[in-house]
Amino acid sequence: MVGTADIIKYGMIAAGVFVMVSSFWHHSCRKLTVNLAVVWEIFGAILIATGVFPVLSTWAHHISRGTGMALFIVGAVCLWGGFQFSLLLSRLAMKNHELAMQVSLLLQENERIMRQLEEKADGMRENEEKDSVRD
Repeated sequence: MVGTADIIKYGMIAAGVFVMVSSFWHHSCRKLTVNLAVVWEIFGAILIATGVFPVLSTWAHHISRGTGMALFIVGAVCLWGGFQFSLLLSRLAMKNHELAMQVSLLLQENERIMRQLEEKADGMRENEEKDSVRD
């Protein structure tokens, strides 16, 4: 018979694998930035290590089945919420980066247009000077 401690250990291992695979997948789809993907990979490795090594999971023997299920549900909701928040932050960071590139391109185009206007203004001044000398 599988005890509550074993269910908690296997759940932590499964959650760690899921977190690592999910963060790698979202990073490869360019939905998660590198820094956040690394943090989630480390967190997944910690979850796996906690489930695999008995020294790190001795606390699981002191939890009843109901408490273990409640802990699992609350942990899963917090994990999901944290991951969704990370995806949101990544999306905002990527949009901010794109916006900065667009602003840079617009500034370059603005400088080019200003140079062209100055050249045309200089050309018009020269034409006016030539016309005034002729009169």
